[in-house]
Amino acid sequence: MPNLLRTGSTRGPDFICVGAQKGGTRWLFDQLNRHPDFWMPAIKELHYFNENIHVKWAGPLHRKARRNLARLNRKLTDSSMRALNEVDVRWLEALIWLREKPLDYDLYARLFNPRGDRRSGDITPTYSIIAPDKVRAARQRFPEARIIFIAREPIERFWSHYRMIAGQQNWRNVESLDTVEHFIQTGSGLRHSSVSRNVARWRDAGPSDTFGLFFFDDLKADAAGFRRDVIAFLGGDPGKPSGDLPPSFNRKGKDAPARMSEAVRARLVELLGDDIRQAAADLGGPAAAWPQKYGL
Repeated sequence: MPNLLRTGSTRGPDFICVGAQKGGTRWLFDQLNRHPDFWMPAIKELHYFNENIHVKWAGPLHRKARRNLARLNRKLTDSSMRALNEVDVRWLEALIWLREKPLDYDLYARLFNPRGDRRSGDITPTYSIIAPDKVRAARQRFPEARIIFIAREPIERFWSHYRMIAGQQNWRNVESLDTVEHFIQTGSGLRHSSVSRNVARWRDAGPSDTFGLFFFDDLKADAAGFRRDVIAFLGGDPGKPSGDLPPSFNRKGKDAPARMSEAVRARLVELLGDDIRQAAADLGGPAAAWPQKYGL
């Protein structure tokens, strides 16, 4: 067992961002990763609660750091990421060691101890769809951790998710209804888009005053105001800059360029229309206007 996990506080994360996938969670990580009030892990998503630690990310990063940390840090800096140090290298070793081990919340909690007197957390958007018993267990074990959910309009979120996967896997006929239907039947896109249900699963499993609901619509409309509200909710000082990153900084993904055809749009309205109506009723705020986009 790595030394980082052997001893130390088991207080755990100060916050957990549980979603939504394709809802601005990369933006949040970038802003917190460069903010002086926060210490963020060396990789964005831990995937601990869904027992799917991504060694495919941590492993190569750890090997590059061990081989030549200075060279790696030049590349990270050029990509507007913070430089890593030996503590980060030991942290990566600890995360890799935890892979395929039984869930142990004390060991998970110690992953956040390098924060010192700063705040730290876990940003893993796939937590939004984990089973209710895992949600309850996480919230009961870390009752003081703030839970943050960034909601995005379900069809817009689904389409961004779909284009991301299509780009990663070099799919052909991306705009075809048949290709979209295959993704619907084999992927998790619809589950991630069930925003009202996903919010309720996390909101209702613990203290209401530690749950924060935010909207991707507000991030697009006013990134500076959104940053101020989110960082304040997480216990940081919004007046401090995130290094040289402006609030509008957007790390572009590799989504496949694809136009949503009328047939695909109609199919998604058929599948997600009820979710959009439910979100409008349950969540309010920008969600109240979502049904109008589709004549619902």
